[in-house]
Formats: sequence, C-alpha cells, structure tokens
Amino acid sequence: MKRFQFHSLVLAGLLFTASCTQQTKNKLQQDTLAKVAVAQPKTSKLDTAKPVSTKTCSQIAYLILTTSPRYQSLTNGLKERIIKNGGTSFYVSYEGSPYPKIDSAMNYSKTFDYSIHENYPDHAPLIASFTFDPIKKQLFEYNVAQDSLIPAAFDKTLLVDLAKACK
Repeated sequence: MKRFQFHSLVLAGLLFTASCTQQTKNKLQQDTLAKVAVAQPKTSKLDTAKPVSTKTCSQIAYLILTTSPRYQSLTNGLKERIIKNGGTSFYVSYEGSPYPKIDSAMNYSKTFDYSIHENYPDHAPLIASFTFDPIKKQLFEYNVAQDSLIPAAFDKTLLVDLAKACK
C-alpha cells in the first residue's frame, strides 16, 4: 500500500512538472493560419472629411475656461501647493447654465458659471469665479473687490465649435 502511495505521489509530481514547463515550438508550427494580404481601400475626398464635433455646448464652454491663460495661471502648480498645505486638490464647480437640466448644473443662468475651489478636509475656499456669456461670446473673471466682471482672454477659435454645438 505504501509503495502504491509513493508511486502515485511521484507520478503526480511528474505530471505537475510536465504541465508547468513550456515547450518551445517552431514559429511556423505556432501559426496555424496563413496571413492573407488585405488590400487597403482607396480613399476619396469624401472619406477624408473631418468628423463633426460631438461636444455639447457646456463642454465647449468648459474648454473655453480651461484653455484660457488666466485659468492656467491660477491652476498651474496649484495642486502641489494645496497638498503642501494639507489639502488634497482643487476642483471646478459648475454653478449655472442656460441648460441646467441637460448639463447637470446647480442653477439656471443666462451664462455658464464656474467657480474654482481648493479642497481641504474641513473647508473648500473659493479661488476664483468665471462666467462665459454665450451671447456676448466673452469669458469673464468675477472681481469680488469691485463686484464686477473683468474680460479674460481665451481661444477664440473655440467660438466656431460653440456656435455649432449651441444651435
């Protein structure tokens, strides 16, 4: 009986060892299907047309904000400074929109309203507020001290995409 157990154990060990080793095969033996050359279809001018933008009105307004030099100067290196002060990051809050139900904005507004906040465990101070007016086609930064809107520079080429998306 002990001899049977010993032989069973040796056989199981050999099977295990054989199953774990990889057998190298010739590359031709591995490829069982021959590769067929597929001719590339000829393209015409219609095939190379640029696709229509699928971004929504609010996404383009957000892109106008985030690509503006003022936003970039405020947020460049901001996360590192916040972490150094015990915070986690910063975030952009979508405060208002002409389409609040579609955009999931907090409130209705004739403009696209954003605020930038630092994020700490016990508070979230406001850094800046921005408004994009789609009628005036202008980005503004809200000046708290003067209670006024200051025009901010932005990429004007995005206005073409905005006009298409906000029809």
